[in-house]
Amino acid sequence: MLYDYIIVGQGIAGTTLAFTLLEQQKEVLVVDNRQEEASSMVAAGIFNPITGRRMVKTWLADQLFPYLEQFYQRLEKTLNTPIFHPTPMYFPFDSQEKQNDWLAASSDPKFDPYIKQFHANGLYDGAVKDPFGGMEVTQSGYVHTAHMLSSFAQWLDRQSRFVDAQLNPEELVIEKDYVQWKNYRAKKLIFCDGNESAENPLFHWLEYRCVKGELFWLRFPKHSFQHIINRNCFVLPYQKEIYKVGATYEFHDLNKEATEKGKMQLIEKLEALINAPYEIEKQVAGIRPATYDRRPFIGSHPKHPNLGILNGLGTKGVSLAPYFAWQLAEHMERQTPFHPEVNLLRGLKRKGLRVEDL
Repeated sequence: MLYDYIIVGQGIAGTTLAFTLLEQQKEVLVVDNRQEEASSMVAAGIFNPITGRRMVKTWLADQLFPYLEQFYQRLEKTLNTPIFHPTPMYFPFDSQEKQNDWLAASSDPKFDPYIKQFHANGLYDGAVKDPFGGMEVTQSGYVHTAHMLSSFAQWLDRQSRFVDAQLNPEELVIEKDYVQWKNYRAKKLIFCDGNESAENPLFHWLEYRCVKGELFWLRFPKHSFQHIINRNCFVLPYQKEIYKVGATYEFHDLNKEATEKGKMQLIEKLEALINAPYEIEKQVAGIRPATYDRRPFIGSHPKHPNLGILNGLGTKGVSLAPYFAWQLAEHMERQTPFHPEVNLLRGLKRKGLRVEDL
């Protein structure tokens, strides 16, 4: 059988791209070596239109957020299982200056779709440390990434579209009209394999800045929160009485083991935010495939146009993946240009390379 696409990796990027292409009636095969510790499996899956310590509108929020809502709702309906969870977010202010800045910023129409209201007296009766009040944001929430990935893998498997295996790029036979791996042949092949792409010899010029993140799963025995609480860390109401708390950022020790250092950092962040007793259930870690400029790598290989990549989504994978999966699909099918800031060819310029050097 000649597939239209082989997709390597079934994390957030691979899942969103596979579903996008299947919606376009393409024949798709997904190859993934299932790893429970993969970053997509342990990710909090938060989407948030207001971000950063300075709290600014997320890059491309006006394009990303309407698209992701419709996308995940379609995927949820297809899988017949809940994965998309819109949840309001609460930013408690830690200073009078921050409160004043955001009260002034709220008059800017660009924030109208995202700011719901200000709470001058705070929320949760002191259980959140918000002496200067806080801001409530809409169009936020989370995607249950582990459930989405496992459900989609099962859905693919029932249609004989999933291969549980490790694909080594050196095993590929790349011809003008097709790409072959073992007994599988496709017109095109797309790498969506997360931090493993940092070692891919076919895209060796792409500069990743992978980052390790650690999370808690915990309980609050005496309190419950209906918002995602966010200031220097997040507290996410996840399932029943379980909350996720994160995250840390480690750029050097890139193993997948939870650490005592990470635990101390999370406790410090949590206790600066929440004034309530808690019980830690477990601590998990994953490696995020981030890039040097915090923009994804998207596009087709400059010498092998039937090879492509969708990777480097970093900490905002659930927000970025649906929109850029669609842009990549349009590019691979119709040579449609995509957003210039994500074009993988910028990696060549950074390295001082030309296409002829590859």
